[in-house]
Amino acid sequence: MYPLFESVCIENSQIKNADYHEARFRKSYILQYKTHPSYSLFDGIHLTNLDSSLKYKLRIGYKQHGTRFSFSEYENSIPTTLQLVSDDTISYGVKRNNRKKLNNLYKQKGDFDDVLIIKNGLITDTSYANILFTDGEKIITPATPLLEGTCRARLLDENKIIEKRILEVDIQNFKSFQLVNALNDFDPTRWVPVSNIKRE
Repeated sequence: MYPLFESVCIENSQIKNADYHEARFRKSYILQYKTHPSYSLFDGIHLTNLDSSLKYKLRIGYKQHGTRFSFSEYENSIPTTLQLVSDDTISYGVKRNNRKKLNNLYKQKGDFDDVLIIKNGLITDTSYANILFTDGEKIITPATPLLEGTCRARLLDENKIIEKRILEVDIQNFKSFQLVNALNDFDPTRWVPVSNIKRE
C-alpha cells in the first residue's frame, strides 16, 4: 500500500518542476510519518528509454520505506467549463491515493468538464488542478487552495502570479481563467472566459 503519490511531467526526457515535487514530497512525508524520509522521491528513476518527442506522466507512489512508479504517455485534456459546488468539510492538503471526497464532488459536474470547489465561501481548486484568474492585467490564484500545486508554487516564486482570497461573487470581476497542474503548465494562449464557470 502506497498511500501518497506525486504526478510528475516528463517532457523532452526531462523531469519538470523536480525541485518542487521533491519539496512537496518531503513536506507530505513528514506530515504523514512524523519523521524525515531516508530516500529521495526520484531514487531509482531513469528516463533513458523514453521517447524525447512525447510527453509522459510519471506517477510515483510512496510509503514510509520506498516508492513504486510508472510511466504513461500523456495527452493534454484540460477542462474549459466548470460547475461551482460547495463543500465546507473537504480537505486535501496532502496528495493521497484516497480521493473519495474529491471524486464524489466531481460526480456533481453534470454537463460541465469539471467542478470548481468552494469551501467556507472561498474559491479553492477544481478536482485535479489549481485555478488562475486574470482581469487583463494581473494573474491571481486563490490563497485557499485545497492542494498547493507544484506549478502554482513555481509561478508564485517567479512572481508571475499573486495570491488573493477569492469569493464566489468575485469571479465576475475577472475576464478569464485557466487551470494549471503538474502536467499542464501556464500558457498565455490558454485563457477561457469566466462565463464558462456557472452554478446550475
